[in-house]
Amino acid sequence: MSSYLTESVLAVGHDGRWLDLATARGATPEGLVDNPTFFSGFLVRPDIAAAGLLAVADVAASRYADVGRGARLANLDPVVTASGDRLRFESFSECNGVYARLDLLPDGMGSGDVGFGTTNVDINRPLRTALARVHRSEALHLSVGADELRASSLSGTHVERKVRLPERWVRGLGEMPAKSRALIPVAEVKGPAIARLVGSLPRGGPPGPTLYLLPVSGSMRPSPRPLPGSVEIAGSGRLRGTDRIARHASALTVHAGPEGTTAWVFELPGARFTLVLSPDPFRGFSGEGTLLLLLTDGQAEEHGSTLLPHMSWDPAIDPTALAHRSGLSLEAVEAGLAWVAASGRLGYDVSDQAYFHRELPIEGDKILRRHPRLVAARSLLDSGAVQQVSGGWTVTGSYGGKYQISDQDPLRCTCRWDAEHGVSRGPCKHILAVVIGFKA
Repeated sequence: MSSYLTESVLAVGHDGRWLDLATARGATPEGLVDNPTFFSGFLVRPDIAAAGLLAVADVAASRYADVGRGARLANLDPVVTASGDRLRFESFSECNGVYARLDLLPDGMGSGDVGFGTTNVDINRPLRTALARVHRSEALHLSVGADELRASSLSGTHVERKVRLPERWVRGLGEMPAKSRALIPVAEVKGPAIARLVGSLPRGGPPGPTLYLLPVSGSMRPSPRPLPGSVEIAGSGRLRGTDRIARHASALTVHAGPEGTTAWVFELPGARFTLVLSPDPFRGFSGEGTLLLLLTDGQAEEHGSTLLPHMSWDPAIDPTALAHRSGLSLEAVEAGLAWVAASGRLGYDVSDQAYFHRELPIEGDKILRRHPRLVAARSLLDSGAVQQVSGGWTVTGSYGGKYQISDQDPLRCTCRWDAEHGVSRGPCKHILAVVIGFKA
């Protein structure tokens, strides 16, 4: 855990406004660095950057499901990845069913060089208030991290705020690439119709009703009932996270997957905003578990570890080029990339249809291996609950029930989890115990 050097601020200078985003400890090409600097320069569209940052921060501060349950986690700070030509700001909602990302693209950066690395950035309440007042016509200088001169003027002042990257964020980041790769474009909306569509969504308390959006004449029409070709949105109020940026968008592309995940990609001047919704407001991305088997696959881990030194925070990873640099086959590269994604080190851009590299400034591998289902599976195995029998295995569950797993591909279990979800949300703990003990 590390602290911010100072708070993020939006100040007025002699040549315009200066937005200084404070960074925490970050992963860089030089290793872990306290308070790294990733960018310093003027932005082409200050209003777009301000609205996008606020939208990402809004999602991080929102709970769309289980409202009122447990303590709220205030000031969860977005993750920023600098990829040499762009900055990506990412967050999850408190309920973990909504993922937001703002990409500041090369044609929106104006001046200044973008570095390489990943860290948290401080988006505090005074900064949010100031960002809401940024206008298009004013010059805005963005600093992500403080340079030596600016740091030396702080007279040694520190604001001791701890970096907070919840374990469910790490697990959610690990799940997003697999979920995103399964999405396909299903609708496109252009121009003013985007703001009208977002404005027509239900207001009120989260998560909102289930709606069905039907592509019609370059837009989408809400319907309370499913219609042929319509896109189901469970918890439609979660789309209100795009309110701040919808009026700036020139195009909106809607992507949908077979299990109900949707992605809403807004094209902005010099930027792109992506909002991904889980199939149900009470279904968080951190609990999906679709990549748990990869965390038990020694060969995939070996390939992934080989690939990591060759990624270099690439904004769009080319598997063919990666195979050439690493000496692995394309098949080994695909397996290795999936494992790296499962460990939280890759994102996926549905617009570019490509992975991008990030390195979490924490021990993401250890967090992912503490996934509740993995922990439960190891406990079953250690207690002798898994017995190999003719044609498969018998697993004695935590409460004494016996479950049968037949030796087939894919493995299936007779437990309730498998009956309800099949393979759509990853294997149950009983199958994981068999894989770890007998098939890894």
